[in-house]
Amino acid sequence: MVVHPWFEIDDPDDEFEFTEAERAFAGALGARCAEWASEHPGVYGDIHRPDDWGALLASVSLSDGTKPRLSLIDLGVHLVGDRVRGDRLHNQLYLLPDTPSPWALDATGPTDRLADLTADWFRHVLDKPVVLYVWLHEGYAYAARYAYADTGETLAQTYASGVAPPGQEAELTAAGQVRGRGWIQTVGLPTPALYLHVRGDLTKGRVIEGVPAKTGRGPLPGVWYE
Repeated sequence: MVVHPWFEIDDPDDEFEFTEAERAFAGALGARCAEWASEHPGVYGDIHRPDDWGALLASVSLSDGTKPRLSLIDLGVHLVGDRVRGDRLHNQLYLLPDTPSPWALDATGPTDRLADLTADWFRHVLDKPVVLYVWLHEGYAYAARYAYADTGETLAQTYASGVAPPGQEAELTAAGQVRGRGWIQTVGLPTPALYLHVRGDLTKGRVIEGVPAKTGRGPLPGVWYE
């Protein structure tokens, strides 16, 4: 299988798009990540400058590997001058969150040092264990949540009120387990029926006590959200 080089600038001859320092950063970052990139099949590191940005963006998108592939989380760093910051990215705008994650990156220094720290950071977050929790009612999956098993952080979740236990959605709404435009937060649900290990080193995390592990799953309900 041909592996695309990580963080390769598509047009290295475009002298107006990237500075010399940014090219050096991209080259060093790609070389460092090439040492372990094969450990993460199906993942690819991209680098570019979004329109009208003063920052260089290096990013990786994780999916669950099913067909059709479901995007779980976008991870990335913003490089501005001698400072690099990394965290979960907005899945459309590629902005960093207002409140950094516990595993966020924020460092300053020369280009080589920033590339080394960024490569180490990408490897760390890609090794974080991801699990899928599923809730069942009368044999049907009515809710599911992808989460980091080391921190419990939600990556993506879904809830289908049409097959959920009667009255549950109203109870969750009354309890404040709703965000945005009616997005039910699955952390407010009872104990899941099962979990699946999706990726990462599960020995570095833990799952909800008493939830049985499975290796396969049936169809899951509709709209996914963070």
